[in-house]
Amino acid sequence: MLELVDAYEGVWSRFREDSLVSRAARGEIGDQGDVAARGEAGDQGDVAARGEAGGRGAPGPVVLDLPRGSGRMLALYDLLHRASAGRIDPLVGADLVELGYDPAYSFTVRDGALHRLGARRGRLTWGQVRRDGDRLTLPRPALVDVGAVGKGFLADMVADALGRAGVDEVVVDASGDLVVHSGTPVRLGLEEPGSPGRVIGVVTLRRGALAASGVSERAWGEGLHHVLDALTGLPVRDVLATWAVAGTCAQADGIATALFLTPPQQLAAAGLRYDFVLERADATVLTSRTFPRLGELFTSR
Repeated sequence: MLELVDAYEGVWSRFREDSLVSRAARGEIGDQGDVAARGEAGDQGDVAARGEAGGRGAPGPVVLDLPRGSGRMLALYDLLHRASAGRIDPLVGADLVELGYDPAYSFTVRDGALHRLGARRGRLTWGQVRRDGDRLTLPRPALVDVGAVGKGFLADMVADALGRAGVDEVVVDASGDLVVHSGTPVRLGLEEPGSPGRVIGVVTLRRGALAASGVSERAWGEGLHHVLDALTGLPVRDVLATWAVAGTCAQADGIATALFLTPPQQLAAAGLRYDFVLERADATVLTSRTFPRLGELFTSR
């Protein structure tokens, strides 16, 4: 499991200087095959970053040949990007860096950041990226941040690997993203934003995934947190927290983020099947109609 997680982070972690996405963002483009990572199924496979124009540091397109199965995560991003009208975008990582959520955890907004944030100010967008299966082509060096889906995708990989090893009863806890494969019901709490250990409700699962997202986590200043509108590059203001239940943790993770930016019915119209709880900044709570079959909310009178 440790090898699987380390290999995954070696490709996708923007906080690791040696990761594939960090090298691609810096324009440090090597020859094909110079970066290796373990494939999704556990077989050793090559992962390469190369410039089509040739040569290290070339400013032209950057081609990332990713581990087998990565295309499923990228396809989910395609769907979320369309369903949210561009507000969910893996290239929003550049905006997080501008706002201080950088690999050094400086938590200091860069000078002039407001003039560079967001797709509306010219930042590269997911719509300008080409994807062919497990291959991703960036028109120029850029930071790919799969934070809205990636942790859930990794949790699914861990659960699947355990299943292949014959472990039938599994709860994978990825700190806010949970996968449950269990013959008996597992009761999961919905933690109140900003109040560790205090829950506002529960969900009971036998098989599926629950993901949570909130503005009280990974927050570093007045109005500054990690959930951004990719069009503006600015933090979302009107939602405090979301919880999503779906068939896979990658889907639940992505939906929990998308609910900050996209009406629930719009996500459902895009073909996503899920249940949810959403807490707004005005303390009102919205749930899916079928949520009561999975859990309950605790209310006061």
